[in-house]
Amino acid sequence: MAKRAPITLKCDFCGAETSRVRRVALDAGYDRLGQRHVVRYACETCSREKDAARNAKVDARQKPL
Repeated sequence: MAKRAPITLKCDFCGAETSRVRRVALDAGYDRLGQRHVVRYACETCSREKDAARNAKVDARQKPL
């Protein structure tokens, strides 16, 4: 079986060319089924940065508010 040429994809956040991208959903109150939205894909670096930014905003206190 012949090998396929690698596909080059582009990160929607930084514009870097890469062989893999991830879907990123960031907005507070995000509802992927009920809202129309622009689909954006991130390279590994941007995906990690977006996850870190989102996780920093999470309230991890043990006691309920």
